[in-house]
Amino acid sequence: MENKLSYEEALAQLQELVKVIEAPDAQIAGVEKELKKAMELLDFCRKELDGYENDFNRILNKQ
Repeated sequence: MENKLSYEEALAQLQELVKVIEAPDAQIAGVEKELKKAMELLDFCRKELDGYENDFNRILNKQ
């Protein structure tokens, strides 16, 4: 991924790509690039959420 995105920026991009991919007039062969980018963003978002979850758990377990 280019520059470090925030979770919110990545999620917004992912939501826009989903709209393109799910559009009624979308051609399967025509959305390959968007699908690949969406998968990268999804992976990024999952990793970010896992990191936040670990941070929260660490904070909660210290109390």
